[in-house]
Amino acid sequence: MKNILVGINSKYVHTNLAIRYLKKYIEENSNEKIKIYESSINNNIQKIIRDVVEYEPDNIFFSVYIWNVEMVFKITKELKKILPNKRIILGGPEVSYNPDEILEKNIEIDGILIGEGENVLLNFLTKDIKDVKGVYYREDNKIKFNGFEPLIENLDIIPFPYDDEELEDVHKIVYYESSRGCPFNCSYCMSSIDKSVRYFSLERTKKDLKKFIDIGTRLVKFVDRTFNLNKDRYMEIWKFLLENYRENITFHFEINANIFDDEVLEFLKKVPRKLFQFEIGVQTTNPSTMKAINRNNNLDKLFHNVTFINKNIHLHLDLIAGLPFEDYETFGKSFDYVYKTKCEMIQLGFLKMLKGTQMKDEGEKYSYKYLDFPPYEILSNEFISYKDICRLKDIEEVLDFYYNSQKFLKSVDFVVENFFESPFKFFESIGDFYKERGYLEVAHKEVAIFNNFVEYYEKMNFPKKEEFLEYLKFDYLFMGKPGFYPAWIEENKDKELHKNIIEKMSFRSTREAHKLTELEKFSININTKEREDINIFFDYSGEETKYHIIKIEE
Repeated sequence: MKNILVGINSKYVHTNLAIRYLKKYIEENSNEKIKIYESSINNNIQKIIRDVVEYEPDNIFFSVYIWNVEMVFKITKELKKILPNKRIILGGPEVSYNPDEILEKNIEIDGILIGEGENVLLNFLTKDIKDVKGVYYREDNKIKFNGFEPLIENLDIIPFPYDDEELEDVHKIVYYESSRGCPFNCSYCMSSIDKSVRYFSLERTKKDLKKFIDIGTRLVKFVDRTFNLNKDRYMEIWKFLLENYRENITFHFEINANIFDDEVLEFLKKVPRKLFQFEIGVQTTNPSTMKAINRNNNLDKLFHNVTFINKNIHLHLDLIAGLPFEDYETFGKSFDYVYKTKCEMIQLGFLKMLKGTQMKDEGEKYSYKYLDFPPYEILSNEFISYKDICRLKDIEEVLDFYYNSQKFLKSVDFVVENFFESPFKFFESIGDFYKERGYLEVAHKEVAIFNNFVEYYEKMNFPKKEEFLEYLKFDYLFMGKPGFYPAWIEENKDKELHKNIIEKMSFRSTREAHKLTELEKFSININTKEREDINIFFDYSGEETKYHIIKIEE
C-alpha cells in the first residue's frame, strides 16, 4: 500500500518533527513505506491537492494543528471527491480532544489517531483495526474506539527523525526533542495534560546533537516543554554542546529561569554568544493571575537570573494578554517588568482557549468570549474589554518595530526615560499614533519606520529634538551601512579622519573600506549620554556592527 504523511506548516522555514518521527518509526519496524509531503499554509490549496493525488496514495495521513486545521478540512473534502475509496486519517493536537464530533460532522474523514503516534500508526498499518488502540474509526455506521495506546517508555527505540540532506538546508529551522511531557500544570497549556516526563537517554541525545553540529545545521529548536527540569541532565547536555562548539549554530531552549542556581549562572557566563537562545515564559507578574493559572514565578529571582545571563544568551521573554485577573493596567506592569530585563525579544501573545485545557473548561467562570474558529483567541473577559485587547494588538505591532527589531535601542530609551512614566506607556502612545495615522494598515520599509518615529516625536511636540535625532541617527547607522541618509539626518563627516582610520585596517581596497565603514560626527556621547562633540566610527565588516568613539580634541 502507498501511504503519505502530510504536514502543512505555518511557515516555509518550519519543519514538521512529528511526521518525520512517524516515517522513520514505521519504516524501521515494518515493511510499510511512507512518503512525507510538506507544504505551508501560504501555499495554494489546489497545488497541495494535486501533489497528494499524483502520488496515488491508499492512505493519506494529515498532521493537524491550530494553524492548519481549517485548511486541512478544506483539502480533505476535495480529496474525497477525487479519491472516494482511499482512507483519509487525521492526527495531532487539534483533533485529539473531540474526535467523535469531528467524525460525525465530516464524513470524508475515515479515522482519527490520538495520543503518541508512533505505535498507533504502526498498528494501524499492520494490524486488523479491531486490534488497534488509539484510533477512532467507523464500523457499521458507528464510531468505534478500542481504548488508549500506552506511551513509549524507552524513547530511544524511536529513530533519529532527519536525513542528512535536510540538516544541510540552512534556510530551515530544525526541531528536536530530548524529552516528552511536562510536570507543570499551567491552565492554558496543552502540555499540562501529560504530567509525566520521559527522556531520551543522554547517550542518544549527544549522538543526535553531534549530527547537527557535524553537518552544519544553523538553528536547532528544542521542543521540550521545560528543558531545564533535571539539572544533572541538562548541564551535561550544555557542557557537551560547549565542548563541541562550532560557530554559526544556535540551540534554542524553552526554560524555567526561576530554577537556575549560582552554579548554572556561572556556567552560562562561559557560553559563547549566539550558541544558546532561551525562551522564558513569564506570562504575568500579577500574583492573582499566577495563582489562577497554576504558575509561581519568583519575580525577584527571575529578574536577577535573566539580567545576569542576558549579556551572552539571546533571550525571548513571553507575556500572555487575557489571563484571569489580568486587566489592562496590570498587564502594563507585567510588560514593564519584562522590558526592564533588556531581553532581546518580548513576545506579546494573546490567550488561546485550547481544547483539552483547564482554561477552556473555566471559560464561563470568567465570562470569556473568544473566537469560535482557530486560533480560538480571546476577545474579552470580565477583566479586560475587547477595546483594550485591540489596543494591545496595536502595541504588539509597534513593539516589533521599535523593540524586537533591536534597531531603536538608543532612541527609544531616550524617549522613554525623558517623557514617559513607564515603557508600556510609550508603546501605548506610539501604538495610538500608528492607529490614528493608518500606519498599521500598510507594510513599511525600514527607513519608513525611522521616518514615522520622527513624525511621532514632532506630533507629540516633545522638547530636546536635537538630542533625540542624535540617538536616532546612531541607531540608523548602527543598523548597517546606509544606502542613503533620510532628510532628518544632517551629515557631518570628517573625511580626512575616516581616510586615516581605514588606511590602518586590513581591507582589500579603499572601495571595500568605504563600503564596510562609516564615520559620523555626533554632539552627544552615546555611551555616557553627556553633551560632547565626538566622532563615531562604524565597522560593518563583521557579523555584527562594531563602533568606536573618537573624542574630538579642542
